Amino acid sequence: MISSYRQLRGLLATTSGPESVTIGNLHAPAATAAAAAERHHLAEPCAQSDRLLLAACQDNDDGAFLCLRCHVSHPLEQKIRGLHRQFGSHYGLDLIELAGYALDDDGRPLDYLQLPDQPKAATAPFTAEVICSYDPSRGAGLPHWARTKLQASNDLKAHLLEHGLLMISDWALLADSSARRIRQAWDVFGSGALTADQAQALHAAYCDHYRTAKAEHRLRNGRSSGWQPNADFLRRIAPEQPAATTWSQLEAMANTVRLVLTQQWQRNGWPEAGDQPLEVADPASLDEVFEDDGASPADQLALISTALDRALTAVMPAVLAPAASDPQLHCLWQGFGEGLTNTPLSERCGCSRGTVSKKLRPEQHATAIARQAAGELLRQPAFSALSGSVEDVERMVEALRNHLLNPEREGDIPPLRRWVHQHLPVP
Repeated sequence: MISSYRQLRGLLATTSGPESVTIGNLHAPAATAAAAAERHHLAEPCAQSDRLLLAACQDNDDGAFLCLRCHVSHPLEQKIRGLHRQFGSHYGLDLIELAGYALDDDGRPLDYLQLPDQPKAATAPFTAEVICSYDPSRGAGLPHWARTKLQASNDLKAHLLEHGLLMISDWALLADSSARRIRQAWDVFGSGALTADQAQALHAAYCDHYRTAKAEHRLRNGRSSGWQPNADFLRRIAPEQPAATTWSQLEAMANTVRLVLTQQWQRNGWPEAGDQPLEVADPASLDEVFEDDGASPADQLALISTALDRALTAVMPAVLAPAASDPQLHCLWQGFGEGLTNTPLSERCGCSRGTVSKKLRPEQHATAIARQAAGELLRQPAFSALSGSVEDVERMVEALRNHLLNPEREGDIPPLRRWVHQHLPVP
């Protein structure tokens, strides 16, 4: 059973001696990798040895493939530790959970020639996915590709977003945002002299020039990452004001979009008039989120319950369906329905805490359910007044999400756990 961060690395060092890393009981994989390293006369990992091992993989050398998997585990570990150092404290990130998205290799023999024929989503462990997707002709080394592949992982990005961390630069975020999103975000969180109309106009000018500037950057540098607007770009999109002012306005606009997408303003509190923090609705008092427009609290709560039941029925069957054919996933969902948290779930089902979080993602599902339920409620006269404000809608979604995940009174079963317990398919 994988039960510690170091064990999550899943591969043994190919060297021997007191400094070698021992993980679990993977002595056979260690010997295989060490034998391959000796056979190919390799001492330290380098670009030349990567090319040699990749060529050996084409001849179906399992040991060479294992050596490469061990090699890429090190830059992956560095990236994970770097993310945790940079963001862990502020966003409440768990190192073991982060490691579960990249360091899930248990050292088992794998056929390098067969893996590329599988769907991308089925290529596992992550070290194998990195190697099978690597193209040496693009110029990047394998360690760099491993870090890039991890940063682009949709699973990891979804996990980080659940904690309020949106892993995208301000400049790409602006380019990916619609005019409607810019206006809504600026209406709620914008500050300074820039009006919503002016923010929308500046965003339109930015998008008009962004792709050309990004293409020129790629042509000059051979890569897409690292672009930032220079003074010439800033003057082109807003010639009537200093470039530094335009830069600050773009950053402020990106920040408002980030607040809306991550709901970080609800986690940390966002100052309103009088510097009073914005209160997040308690799940035990959903009615406090909604204005009194004639409907009684009992009627409102009945509508909420009905909307959540419909949303649960719409979202969760597809989420739970894979558990019918996956014993470990069934074990995890069964324990979740019984009220177990990540640590006892990992112990019961024989996996890491990172795997529990990666496979279940209850926060992500609860958010999807809450949004669907909110959409239904906003069509009801009792709640329609909320639809005119992004802030009110997001408060409503957050309250519904909390209600799904947290007991309102001691001893209560949260609705999402109760639904899973009642509807989990039989294997």
